[in-house]
Amino acid sequence: MWGLIVIAFIWYGLFGKNNPKTVRKVQEGTSKSGCAPVLVVLFVLSVASSLIPGLLGLAIAAVALGLPVMLIGKLISAANKEATRRNSKEYKSIPENFSLTQSVSKRQKILRNFNEEYELNLSDEQMERIVDASYMSYSWEKEIYDMTKAYKHPSEWYRSDTAWLRAYLRAFPMMSITSDFEMQRSIVEDAFRQILTELPPGKFMNIDAAIEETNRRFFTLFDEASYMIMFRYMQTRGMDLKFPNGLHHMESEADRLAREYDEKVASEAKKRKAKTVRNDPTERAAAAKQKKETEEERLAREREEALDDLQAFAEEQMGGLSDEDLERLIKAYDKMAKEEGLDFGNASDDDSDDTDPNGGGMRGY
Repeated sequence: MWGLIVIAFIWYGLFGKNNPKTVRKVQEGTSKSGCAPVLVVLFVLSVASSLIPGLLGLAIAAVALGLPVMLIGKLISAANKEATRRNSKEYKSIPENFSLTQSVSKRQKILRNFNEEYELNLSDEQMERIVDASYMSYSWEKEIYDMTKAYKHPSEWYRSDTAWLRAYLRAFPMMSITSDFEMQRSIVEDAFRQILTELPPGKFMNIDAAIEETNRRFFTLFDEASYMIMFRYMQTRGMDLKFPNGLHHMESEADRLAREYDEKVASEAKKRKAKTVRNDPTERAAAAKQKKETEEERLAREREEALDDLQAFAEEQMGGLSDEDLERLIKAYDKMAKEEGLDFGNASDDDSDDTDPNGGGMRGY
């Protein structure tokens, strides 16, 4: 009996634990009926050993002969798998060489611990599908391998060529998992595209508002890091995405206080300068001169614009002006301006012969 039991345990240790279906059946059997199946097997073996006198010796002989064969077969199988993996196009596309345990239960444990520590919100069924996919896809196997590493911060996990997939695993409580990695990429892209098409970031005032509305509408769990990974990834896939309208106007509490302080200091400085100007005659004179110069510049600009308009009107009505007519036009305008108290210093005192004494304008117009 004990020989058969030893054979059973050796077989499971070498082969059974690396097969997802076998491990799942064992786990389901023990979870539903506890140790009952094991006790039944031991009872059957005990009865068989009492009925067949030579069974114990046969079992010992089988263990002695079968164990070396199983070990050699195990080594050959491992060597063939390694050669197949290194020649795989998918494996060659992965920038880092890695080696992950072949034990189903250990891979499940790695995924389960990572899920709890970094709050991925993966269900048991989703983790089971990822483990199953890891035996068919080297890319999925690499994802589980990276979960064995220690990260100082959860966001450090995103530093990978598959950040798009990790953002998907982090943000989507309801997700689709497939062993075909390119199909998985298409699934993630479709999910991202739907979100960014229905809720484009550019319609929001800031990223926080976009994330909040996205999580509310689609029941997702995006944070700032995973949302920006989605945003940047879909830009590389051809989507024309804009940043939120008010993104450049966002400010922290420290920025707001600094801005208010600067505005207050500038206001106080302006008040002090105004007070100095009022109390100091020299400053008052300088300020008045500056104001006068500014007023003169404005009047000169308006004069030039008015003369341009008059010249354009004359050209349109009479086909143009001679130099002499243009000179009379300028003198007439300056004289009218002087009469209104706007002295440009250009109107002469002896230009009455060129203008109409009734209207101050030019003769002939």
